[in-house]
Amino acid sequence: MSNESTLTENVIEVSQEKKPVEPRRRKKHRQGGSILKMGSTYTIIFRNPDGKQKWQRGFPTKGAARDALTAKIREISENKYREIRPILFKDFADRWLEARKGQVKPSTWGSYRSALKTHIEPRFGTWELSCITRRDICEMRDALLAEGLSGKFVKNVFLLLQVMFNDALDAEEISANPAMRIKIISQSSERYMPPARDVVLTFGKLPGVYQVLLATGAVTGLRRAELLGLKWGNVDLERCELRVAETLQRVKKSLLKEGRFQRSGVEQIGKTGLALVSPKSKKSRRTVEVPPRLVELLKALRTMQNGSNDSFVFQDDFGRPLDPDAIYDVLRDAQTAAEVKAFGLHGLRHLYSSLLGESGAPVKHAQSRLGHASSQTTLDIYTHVLTDDGQKYAKRVEDAFPFVSKLLAVESENEKEEKRIQ
Repeated sequence: MSNESTLTENVIEVSQEKKPVEPRRRKKHRQGGSILKMGSTYTIIFRNPDGKQKWQRGFPTKGAARDALTAKIREISENKYREIRPILFKDFADRWLEARKGQVKPSTWGSYRSALKTHIEPRFGTWELSCITRRDICEMRDALLAEGLSGKFVKNVFLLLQVMFNDALDAEEISANPAMRIKIISQSSERYMPPARDVVLTFGKLPGVYQVLLATGAVTGLRRAELLGLKWGNVDLERCELRVAETLQRVKKSLLKEGRFQRSGVEQIGKTGLALVSPKSKKSRRTVEVPPRLVELLKALRTMQNGSNDSFVFQDDFGRPLDPDAIYDVLRDAQTAAEVKAFGLHGLRHLYSSLLGESGAPVKHAQSRLGHASSQTTLDIYTHVLTDDGQKYAKRVEDAFPFVSKLLAVESENEKEEKRIQ
């Protein structure tokens, strides 16, 4: 057999071999999607990465549906798509609130529920959670501001939404947080800071215990709840200092019964709606220096009350703590009589901060006394240095308020009378 014949036979054998069959490629679906109006809402239709058709219902406007569809297509193209199980915002909010009962203070939980029921659920309650877009959140912001709500309140509502959507994101209920980084632009909502002169004039028109309350707020910068939660056991008149350990808050009785709030250390006062609650944060637990004239006012007040360490510093004639809301009626009456512009206890806090800065106190010292921040290591090592300096700064703040207490005046008259008799 010739070489040419052999070559021909080999070529025939090769040509008769079966070619390997390539796997059929899955037809790639073009991601365009569509929008349908169904009743009063809109539905988006798209295909997931596996080619399965998906329907997502409940969008209130065509624009919201278009935004959601665009976002879905982008997620799929960037391999970020996740299957989201449908859930109504109201159902998620109810479940979220229930889970928060043991994690926050009752007043905080109550404010969450109030904001949800009053301002959020009327708008988003029947929507699917995953249908709420950034545009919807912005429209809600504009609507709340148009209602005349303060910028601070609207900001708090949005902080609540951010936390809720973050929790939904962690639970894979949604694929993105639509409330993040939304700006709240509104008129300034800063509280009025009264001049020291108005504080002194108001002081002269107040009953005894309210005089000491006002003076303490002015020269220590304590918050209203911190002032009203003070007990004599937290006031050391020999060392001239007081310790913030509890706050007094008004809480709905129903909230105290509904939630356990174990982490907050809530202690209901009798059968009232008042409760002792742990301070706002760990940084709020602090010791504050008490300047000389305030020490004298507090000594006179304690002599009048003759109470125990467990009794409240600021109490009514029956030994009960002053009501956080009712004190403003007394304060307003005094301000009217003194013919000064109305101010609250929080205004005193702003004034204290300003005066402390003018006294030459370092920023860190001011922050620690206000309960905004602290350096625990510095406090642990240099406590005696800070205490000495603290008394100096506290005295400078007190110098802005030449308080003349009726309590001390009465005490002085009694002493004169005793000497005259002798």
